[in-house]
Amino acid sequence: TKVFVYNVDGLLIDCGPQSRAEQFRPWFREQNIKQVALTHNHEDHSGNARWIQDELKVPIYLHELAIPYALEEGAYPIYRHDMWGNRHPFDPQPMPETIATEKYKFQTLDTPGHAIYHTCFYEPNQGWLFTGDLYLGTRLLVCFFEENIRQTIDTIGELLKLDFDTIFCAHAGVIENGKVRLQKKYDHLRELQEQVASMRAAGKTDREIDDELNGFGLDITPLSGGEW
Repeated sequence: TKVFVYNVDGLLIDCGPQSRAEQFRPWFREQNIKQVALTHNHEDHSGNARWIQDELKVPIYLHELAIPYALEEGAYPIYRHDMWGNRHPFDPQPMPETIATEKYKFQTLDTPGHAIYHTCFYEPNQGWLFTGDLYLGTRLLVCFFEENIRQTIDTIGELLKLDFDTIFCAHAGVIENGKVRLQKKYDHLRELQEQVASMRAAGKTDREIDDELNGFGLDITPLSGGEW
């Protein structure tokens, strides 16, 4: 699984998993990082935060309500430790409404859905939207057990009101024509929502609906014990 982090004029957006420390940490040292903003607290996005705090001694920002979880050792199933490593405690600062660098000014947007405390970063003058795990792709094949898809739909609907062109995704990379692509995801989720409502009204169970809509298995489902 690919993981992307972004250094924008000294602002590091997400810091990747601890399991990729060998690749990330030499790069971090070269980047003249002055501040860090985390989209959310999942270990593939925050796994190197403790190291950055200890070694680079720069401020790390996180959604204010996620801070209590960051102060504790990451607690999650063994398969995620195998994939992403350990997420050690770190001490972030509450996310400000805006984050400025020498060249850019980012609006921080509360964007729940994938996680209850999730932040996107918007630079209106550049048409940039850093989406963490909100985009990922135009179609939803599998989702995390914590995800609230209704919230995701509402959140994407709000983001589509903004003027942006390029999405910077934590797993899909840099997406040109980003607003068009995000609109496709929104349309797909709305269509899925309508299908599910219709099938429920016809008396089908959630398992029956899932089997009919998907009709395939993914390795991550048994591997994760059903989390995905």
